[in-house]
Amino acid sequence: MSWERQPLEEHEAQSLVAAATDLGQSHELVVQTLLQTGLRAAEFGHMEHSWINWVSDERGIEVQATDDWQPKSEAGQRLIPLRDPDVIRVLRQYFSNNQEIGLSRTTIWRRVTSAADHAELETMCSPHVLRHTFGTRLAAKGATAQYIKQAMGHRHLETSEQYIQFSSRRMHDEADRLYQ
Repeated sequence: MSWERQPLEEHEAQSLVAAATDLGQSHELVVQTLLQTGLRAAEFGHMEHSWINWVSDERGIEVQATDDWQPKSEAGQRLIPLRDPDVIRVLRQYFSNNQEIGLSRTTIWRRVTSAADHAELETMCSPHVLRHTFGTRLAAKGATAQYIKQAMGHRHLETSEQYIQFSSRRMHDEADRLYQ
């Protein structure tokens, strides 16, 4: 299996979040949300307040078509459980004054890359790398391929299984380094 974009290591993700927070609310909103939900940049850019269910035991983001946008596939219309308190905080702050995100993919990409530059990450970082990081984190925590498929909006289960295989390979690589 070959991945074009490698997910961030945990320390890199933490540095990225800290840098985004330093750069301001807009950067933090973009980085935290993409990193903790696995949303595609286009999905995030079109997110509306109405997509979020704030009820605590069913809290989540329901990705759905808008008047001017369609998800990548039918599987892209999905519910993403929302549990991270920092993402909940930044989304509540943002949507207390706004009805939609309304950012272009280019603007989202710039927010992510400027945070990565500020964090002085050596790993290439883009919105899609944050999506890969989300999927890899789910796999590392023991999520099933079916859960990953649903949360990330994959059409095919095989795509989701790659995260589990990659996560397992990373674990073995780390064990090799530790026991050399």
